[in-house]
Amino acid sequence: MAEFAPRAFLRVYRLPPKLTNGYCFGGGVPITFMNVDWFEAAIDEGRGRLEAFIKSKRYYDATARFLVLADHPDLTFVIEPEVSRG
Repeated sequence: MAEFAPRAFLRVYRLPPKLTNGYCFGGGVPITFMNVDWFEAAIDEGRGRLEAFIKSKRYYDATARFLVLADHPDLTFVIEPEVSRG
């Protein structure tokens, strides 16, 4: 039964264009991730369906990178910016 399928809690972050800001000697350098969404998803629906769902959201920008963090490792991944083929 689908309503009883194992689920994972997910958080979606828009990553900054630059993930580094100088050297990280002695304790690190903070960078800002923008939290854009959080929700539950069925684990067995897989990454492809989840990625398509995220790309349909209003906050999605094809030129940006997004980090999807889930309570289950199969649903943790990065959506890379789409490359223009012009």
